[in-house]
This record gives sequence, structure tokens and C-alpha cells, in this order.
Amino acid sequence: MTEPEPPRRSQADVYAPMEAAAAEAVAALPDFPGFASRTWHEVPCDHGGEHVRVEIAYMFAEPLWGEPLVRETYADALRGRWEADGLDVHRNEETALASGRVDRNVEALTGDGLNLWYRVSGVVGLVVQSGCVARSAPGEIEYVPPAGGIAPGGPGDLVDAYFPEGVPGGGGGADYSGL
Repeated sequence: MTEPEPPRRSQADVYAPMEAAAAEAVAALPDFPGFASRTWHEVPCDHGGEHVRVEIAYMFAEPLWGEPLVRETYADALRGRWEADGLDVHRNEETALASGRVDRNVEALTGDGLNLWYRVSGVVGLVVQSGCVARSAPGEIEYVPPAGGIAPGGPGDLVDAYFPEGVPGGGGGADYSGL
């Protein structure tokens, strides 16, 4: 007899654990200046449109993109934290560009299937990615407050497309002009 397949998570199910993973990552960063923005994205993972991958992206403000704190220290801190936590650090690379800039990518897979990616390139930030999950209807997705110093519903909380009637507890629509 074969074991029944465990129920597949839905899009609505993954936002809270993804945001919790982002908050845990932030807690490992010394002298944390705060993120400038948070976005939620969906990426199709089948042709029928019934399943998506969810990405939550936290980005630092542009003036910080060249700072060693976010380009080097945080990449090392997160790699060390994720290794210490027993996560599968499956990507740890540095690429020196002709311009002299060094880009970094550190990725780790959690036990519940989330991919944590600290991305250091022209922009710098933390991306949390789900595996393939069942797409949820818009009304099923609950608002989860952001991590990393972003005010819920404030100008850096760029999730208002998911909440056309307004971000719960927010102060209005997000301002994309500074990004």
C-alpha cells in the first residue's frame, strides 16, 4: 500500500512562514540599517496557471548598495548563520566584475522547502522563495506585516496589488517613485 501524498501547501499558506524566515535572517545581521522595500511576486510553475512560486523580496536603499556592510559582512553573516542552523547552503559564490565590483550570492534551503537567497549585485537584498504551491484566490491571502524596519502599509511596503481595498492597517498605497 502506498502512503497518501501529503496535502500540498497553497499560496495563502506560505506567506507567514516566508515572512518569519525573513525576520529570522534580519535578526542575524549586525548594525542592521533597515530595508527600503518589500515586494511579493508570483512566478508560474505550471502551464495551467493553477500553481505558482511565491517570492518575497526585501531590498536595501540604493545608497547602501555599495557599502561593505551589506555587500560583504551580511553575506558572510547569513552564510554562517544558515550553516550553524543546519540549513543546506547550496550556493555560495563570488564573482569579480571587470568594474571591480564583487557580486555575491548565498542561498540556503530550509527544512520546509523555502529557499533563502541573499543577493548582492547591482542591487542588494534578501529574497525568500517558496516551492511550487497551489494558487490561492485573492481574498484568501492574508496580509503579513513586513520585517526589517518597513512600516506596514508604508511607502516601502509594496504589496498593495494583493489588497486592492488597501493594506490592512496601512496608511494608503505604496510609493514606487523612489525605487
